[in-house]
Amino acid sequence: MYNFKSFHFYFAEVAPSVAEVLDFLKSTDLEEEHPAVIFIRDILDELNYSTGIQGGYIIKNINELNVKSGFINIENTTLNIGRQICGYIKEAEKVALFLCTAGEEFTRMTNALNEQGDIMEAYLLDAIGSLSVENAMDKIQIELKQILHPDHFKISNRYSPGYCNWPLTDQKALFDLLGENSIGIALSESFLMTPRKSVSGIIGIGQQLKHHEYGCKICTNTTCIYRKILHE
Repeated sequence: MYNFKSFHFYFAEVAPSVAEVLDFLKSTDLEEEHPAVIFIRDILDELNYSTGIQGGYIIKNINELNVKSGFINIENTTLNIGRQICGYIKEAEKVALFLCTAGEEFTRMTNALNEQGDIMEAYLLDAIGSLSVENAMDKIQIELKQILHPDHFKISNRYSPGYCNWPLTDQKALFDLLGENSIGIALSESFLMTPRKSVSGIIGIGQQLKHHEYGCKICTNTTCIYRKILHE
C-alpha cells in the first residue's frame, strides 16, 4: 500500500528568474526599467520566503491500460486519458498520481490586484505562479525518478487533465483515486482546482517504459504550459 508523499517548498526554491518569466510571456525585449520588469523583480523579492508551495504524489498499480480505447483502469476506476497519453505510457506497470499548488497566497494576491484594476500586475503574478508550480513539480518528479531507479523503474513525462486530449471532466475520477490529500487542493463542480495555481495528473512508471517527448508538434492547444515552457 502506497501513501501520498507530500513536499513543501520555500518560494525561493522554485521561483523562476526574471528572464524566465519574460521568456514565458514572450516579452524578452523589455527594458530593465519597464514597469513590468520592475514589478516582476519586486514581487519575486516579496515572495522569497513564502512557504505555501506544496505538492506530492501517490503510486497506484494499473489494472488495465487500453491504448486503442484510450483508457486506463486503476483500482476499478477508469480514467479516459485518451489514445495519445496511453500510447506514451503503454509499457507502464504503475502510475504516480500527483498534485501541486502555489497555495492560497497567489490566489489572494492575484484577486487583490484584479480588484484594484491592476490587470497587468495580476497577469504577471499569474505567470509567476504557473512557472513556480511547474518548477516544484520538476523537483518532485526528479525525486520520484531517484526513488524508483534502484528497482530499475523508469518514469514518463507528466500529463494533466485538459491537456494532450485528456478531458478536464476526468478531474473528478482522478481526485477520487487521490482521496484525501494533505496539501489542501479542492475540486469545484466545474472541475477546476482551488487554490487556482494548482496542477494534477499522472506519471507512468515501468521497467520497460520508453520515454516519449510531448507531442506538441501535433497538438492544437496553443495555451498549454508545457508547450510554452519547453517548446516555443
